[in-house]
Amino acid sequence: MTLPRTPSASTFALKLSRIACMAALGSSLLLTGCAIPGMRMNTQNLTPTVNATGQIVTPSITPITAQLIQQQTEEARIIQALAAKNYHAPQGFTTHPSQYSYHIGPQDMIQITVWTPQMMSAPTLSTSGAPNTNAVDLSGQSAGLTQSGQILTVDSQGNVYYPYLGMIHLAGLTANQARQVMSNHLSVFMKNPQVSLTIAAFRSQQVEVTGAVKTSAMIPISNVPLTVLDAVTQAGGPVLCGASTGVGTAGNTSLCADISHVSITRDHTTTTVDLNNLQAPNGTSDNWILENDDIVHVPNNNLYRVFILGSVTLPGPYNMVDGEMSLKEAVGDASGLTEGSDPEYTYVIRNYQQNPQIYSLNMQSPDALSLAGDFQLKPEDVVFISTSPLETFNDLLGQVTPSLQTAVYTKSLIE
Repeated sequence: MTLPRTPSASTFALKLSRIACMAALGSSLLLTGCAIPGMRMNTQNLTPTVNATGQIVTPSITPITAQLIQQQTEEARIIQALAAKNYHAPQGFTTHPSQYSYHIGPQDMIQITVWTPQMMSAPTLSTSGAPNTNAVDLSGQSAGLTQSGQILTVDSQGNVYYPYLGMIHLAGLTANQARQVMSNHLSVFMKNPQVSLTIAAFRSQQVEVTGAVKTSAMIPISNVPLTVLDAVTQAGGPVLCGASTGVGTAGNTSLCADISHVSITRDHTTTTVDLNNLQAPNGTSDNWILENDDIVHVPNNNLYRVFILGSVTLPGPYNMVDGEMSLKEAVGDASGLTEGSDPEYTYVIRNYQQNPQIYSLNMQSPDALSLAGDFQLKPEDVVFISTSPLETFNDLLGQVTPSLQTAVYTKSLIE
């Protein structure tokens, strides 16, 4: 995009060094607005510009007022309520432990114990058994039972080999179902065989945890339900920034976890959960119980940053803490304004690449502190503090575009 005004080479180099790890700007909702009374930007001469998709758009300006903040809060509430009302849990996912059961698979180790009366004429099933004179049958009389126990490994075909019975397929069965299968086969040799079957080692199933966790890991699944939170915890937990909002260079801990958008992929279905409160984005509690081959991905916060540029002490990208940041917090995180700045001309640019929307606030007004504290930024918003009034929208773009273009390039290097 060709702009009518561009910064000097020295200014461009300075901005480049300060924002070397910015993330690319994306899209958000377009809100219409009006000119600010008393503002010296010449709104009559706002020139059309070409966005990233090649469309010609004319930006609008919206003053940050108490009414605007109230309107946006209500809109967000309505969207949240509609999402919760229309929510349908993805098919096959559950949060109820009662609906979970482990199914035997290849490489699992199965312990099978058979109790047989000593007087049985059936062939001995194992040489490892020993008399158990303390066993008592259901009638309470001494039964004199022999315990025959073996630990077997399920082969790649899902079978186990048991003496006299041959190959028996157990893969896909629960422990109780497998016990019944063994009992049915043993009934050929004895009447009402008493069989105990447990899983001695869980080796066949696992969940992969990737992304912004301390250690990417394959977490084994057992007969104890494994939830999303359990899996992330066993991977060392997410990489957290705490209250820090500063962003450093690629590869350091500034690329911390975005635990509000953890994804779970199963087959061709992907759903998300917010680990801050164990809730999905629509407000439903979804600490999903995981299954074999599920992929849990904890994204980094590369898309949940704001860009603070212009006449501030420390310009650059800043992390949103738990997905939230107010305009007041943004300016404070950048260590305030520089000498020569004019806080009367404070802008928030949203939806930069599509249909840009400018919000503006006179930070010298009596209610500015309150309004700035209540105005919530969105991911990839650009906060720009000018040193003087701007005559056209392209003047504004001319000052911020080089820095943002650098962010787009750098993002491709660190992702």
